[in-house]
Amino acid sequence: MNIAWVTDSTAYLEEEVRRAYGVHVVPQSVVFGEESYREGEEIDERTFYERVRTGKELPKSSQPSLGEFVELYERLKQSYDAAIAVHLSSHISGTAETSKQAAQMVGFPV
Repeated sequence: MNIAWVTDSTAYLEEEVRRAYGVHVVPQSVVFGEESYREGEEIDERTFYERVRTGKELPKSSQPSLGEFVELYERLKQSYDAAIAVHLSSHISGTAETSKQAAQMVGFPV
C-alpha cells in the first residue's frame, strides 16, 4: 500500500525533511491587515517575524480552502492508495475538518 503524508504549513517542516519523506504541505494564509500571504510560499519565517516586530497589529491566520485540499487529494489519488494527514488540533482550527471533508468528496482514504 502506497501512503502519502499530508500536513499544513503550521508543521514548519524543513524543505529537506519534506523532500526526504515526500510530505505534501498545504499552506495556511497569514493576514497582515489587508494583505494575505500563503505561508511558506509567499512569505517566509524571516519576513513574517520582521512584520510582527515592526507592525502595528498582530497578524491573523486563515485555514486552507476546501478547494486546495480537493485539488491535492485528486492529485494524490493518481499515485497513492491513502494518506495520513496531520494538522492542527480541531479545537483551534478548522483545517483538519476541511481536510477530512475534501478527502471524502473525492473518495480518497485519509
